[in-house]
Amino acid sequence: MSRSNPRSSEARRGARRSAEGDPSPFDLGRRLVGLLLVALVAAPAFLILDPDDFVQGLMRSTGARQYGVTWGGGAIAVLAASLVAFGTRGRAQAGFARLGGWLARPSRTAWAVAVGLLGAGLTVAVALVFFDGRTILNDASVQLVQARYFAAGRLSGPVLPHPEFWTIQFMVLTAAGWVAQYPPMHALVLAGGLLVGPPWVAMAAVVFVVCAATSACFERLLPDRCGIARGAALATALSPLLLGLAAGYMSHATVAAFAALALYSALRAEEGSAVWALAAGAAMGAAVCTRPVTGLAIGAAVTLGVWGSSEKRARPWLLRRVGAWVLGGLPFAMAFGWFNDRFFGSPTTLGYVAASGPSQGLGFHTDPWGRAYGFTQALGNTSAELITLGRELLGTPFPVVSAVGLFLLLARRLTRGERILVAWALLPVLASALYWHHDLVFGPRMLGEAVPAWCALAILAAVALTRRGGGAHISETVAVAALLVSAAGLAWGGWTRIELHAARVGRDPEAGSEGPSLVFVHEPWSDRVGARLSARGMRLDSVRMLLTRYHPCQLEAAFRGRPVEEVGDICRRELASDSLGAFGITGMLWRGDLPGLAVRGPMWVRDLGPAANRRLIADHPERAARFLLPERDRRAWRIVSYDEGVRTLWGPPGETAPGGEDSAGGS
Repeated sequence: MSRSNPRSSEARRGARRSAEGDPSPFDLGRRLVGLLLVALVAAPAFLILDPDDFVQGLMRSTGARQYGVTWGGGAIAVLAASLVAFGTRGRAQAGFARLGGWLARPSRTAWAVAVGLLGAGLTVAVALVFFDGRTILNDASVQLVQARYFAAGRLSGPVLPHPEFWTIQFMVLTAAGWVAQYPPMHALVLAGGLLVGPPWVAMAAVVFVVCAATSACFERLLPDRCGIARGAALATALSPLLLGLAAGYMSHATVAAFAALALYSALRAEEGSAVWALAAGAAMGAAVCTRPVTGLAIGAAVTLGVWGSSEKRARPWLLRRVGAWVLGGLPFAMAFGWFNDRFFGSPTTLGYVAASGPSQGLGFHTDPWGRAYGFTQALGNTSAELITLGRELLGTPFPVVSAVGLFLLLARRLTRGERILVAWALLPVLASALYWHHDLVFGPRMLGEAVPAWCALAILAAVALTRRGGGAHISETVAVAALLVSAAGLAWGGWTRIELHAARVGRDPEAGSEGPSLVFVHEPWSDRVGARLSARGMRLDSVRMLLTRYHPCQLEAAFRGRPVEEVGDICRRELASDSLGAFGITGMLWRGDLPGLAVRGPMWVRDLGPAANRRLIADHPERAARFLLPERDRRAWRIVSYDEGVRTLWGPPGETAPGGEDSAGGS
């Protein structure tokens, strides 16, 4: 008598339970997740955030504003769709069928290339027309500084002789050089763009990869739903969230590209040779070297998740894929470890930790700003991010995340492809909830790595809810609502979001500086003090703590080793120098000459006062000194002679503060 196989018996029991409608633990789990998504968008959980805290207050107010727009706009859209559906009397369904047929007409390769080119072209348009080729967040500016050094064949900037003139937040002064705190892969991608032209070339290529690769992946994950798969790829190419992040040179778009390549390679490895698993491991390794936490989480989900759920997952087959996957990622792990060891002292020490200390990491603890981050903050911030995701993802005032939650809650079962998309979409949500930093400058940018997955789930949810409408008219109403809201969102709402981001882009000076020059930029007094603290080797979390707890005048007195009452005149002069306003140096630094690179044009440096500035001018006799000065109406900035700048902000050249000391004379 032959023995029964326990594993096959268990599989038969699972199939029997599924056929009889008995939910598996996975079904219970995803329904619970679906209910949570609905609750986080339906209930204004962001109201538990502290309104008196600057960052939490911004998240709370933005969440409240988007909450009204989302639910109010969604209700209006459903009402309008009801009228349209009533007027069409069944003709809308025929129109949807024709739309699906049109989407299915091109070949798979032709469609992938077309949506890739569409996404790349829109990225260039946003970068040039809306953002003027400039950065919006300091994160991108810092990575572009690093990219400039990579493009010049250097791993970092030099050890700076006077670092207080250049040091900026998120750049780290080390014994081996001046380097960005971020993992190096995104800067390497940007450096590729710099080698052939402007950096937006690289980001256009990134978006092409995201759109083309996900198009090919969607058709494999949803093999019998070509219209949905291609609609999801088209939505990805049109997503204002993805376009804004890419045109703003943010690393989230780069992770999305590597994730898409990893998923495509994993699916090809399932169909054919294990060599594709090698490529999947390399793509995941590149994602980890871009954003370690989300790269690791998404990369594992879209590679091991594919093979672990495959019908071919016999042990030898699976071991060959996993072995090749490990080999593919190993060179990236070794290179990343070497880079960290060279600059930050250990293969496992990330630049974030070197810059801000262990409080930079994940979990509930006191963050690098000295503020408590716990479950309450995680819940409130996650609620605000998910509420804004729908509007930023497709530009639509509609509760997209709640629709996806209802899809997870009500679906009888999820296909394998749908489960992989859910993992890709939700793992960044979990990672963001465990991370202390949140902002909505680009919307929920911490979820940007999963834009393709969210676009696919939004369309799957719309189709599923349409079919569950309970009647022909109701189903058609839901379908028309989804189509109208998405079309209006992408055509109008999405570009409105892009324009909102563009409003944060700074303005170039009215006049340029011809020839090699030092252009002194006047930053706020607190930033000047922070730069001097960083130049002494102080970690960023300590700098933030000092600037939060002490007045700049107290720190000025500490620099000079004197009581506060003896430096009052110096402090008044420092404060008076800010009377015309200040201009941030971070967004300008990467666009000019950098320390250690060729002398070609303007080098942007921080104004630290006449006495300190003279030291830097003496070190660079090949450069003419200039000053960036605001116009009297403060609406524009112009480059003027150095003497005019000093006279305007600091008083007549050579004038010293009482006591014979020039302002900012010591660092």
